[in-house]
Amino acid sequence: MMAKASREKGRKAEGEVARLLGEHLGLTLKRRLGQYQAGGHDLDGWDGVCVEVKRHKRATQGDVATWWQQTLEQCAGSETPVLAYRADLQQWRFVIRPIDWGGAVAEPAEVDIDGLCAWVRHGQQLKLEVST
Repeated sequence: MMAKASREKGRKAEGEVARLLGEHLGLTLKRRLGQYQAGGHDLDGWDGVCVEVKRHKRATQGDVATWWQQTLEQCAGSETPVLAYRADLQQWRFVIRPIDWGGAVAEPAEVDIDGLCAWVRHGQQLKLEVST
């Protein structure tokens, strides 16, 4: 059972990420309320994208690697994984696979919110060009 303080920190973090992505990408994301019991990613409303949110005092490379693995496990096979994490007194960071957004690299890459927006917009443009 997750401690109440930890659940509250997670709830606030999910709200922060939902607002941040809403402001920058125009998305309307909502917390998945059942994820603590059933598993699964943290935010709904971004079709085809699985967003996992982590908020901790520190974020070591080992922590990020563990959280990325968890993000991959939470995603359904066809979903695009996105890990959002923030350590105390730091900005939000995002881990993505550039290949999911039209890049050539399959290895995970870490970006800030502006970097994430650039990849998302670039990927959407590629998909539009391919479909026309």
